[in-house]
Amino acid sequence: MPLLTSYLATLNHTRAMTLKLVADLTDDQMVFQPAPRVNHPAWVLGHLTQVEYAFLNLLTGQPAPAWIDENWKATYGQKSVPVSDKNKYKPKAFYIEHLAAAREQLVAKLKAMTPEDFQQPHPDPARRDRFPTIGHAVMLYGTWHEAYHAGQLSTWRRVQNLPAV
Repeated sequence: MPLLTSYLATLNHTRAMTLKLVADLTDDQMVFQPAPRVNHPAWVLGHLTQVEYAFLNLLTGQPAPAWIDENWKATYGQKSVPVSDKNKYKPKAFYIEHLAAAREQLVAKLKAMTPEDFQQPHPDPARRDRFPTIGHAVMLYGTWHEAYHAGQLSTWRRVQNLPAV
């Protein structure tokens, strides 16, 4: 399936860029905010972790890990506000480990899906206006969403005069 092959290549490229953007950062740098409310790298990686597990749930029905609880969602969810307090966030290695674990499961599921699976209606009726099918959701969450946040990381780096990636 050439479209799936292209999609997986984009998925992998986007994740590789996200990881390159944080590869040289210390845990202290991960929470630096050049201005209030700026999405710093710890928030971005935590948010992407939460979304990755939600994406996996959409495709498999598998619940997110127990540690993605209400406190996690309050810290990393869509309406959360990042803060520069390092104690409120996990070490960089935690995010990278869990992003990789979820991605491995996600890719395995995507490879096992049929074209008909992608045409199934989104299971949440409230989201069907924006994502009529599973395929629509896969494209947005797997490509645009992470690329959007990778752009935030790139800008965050430049504001601090860190090398471009």
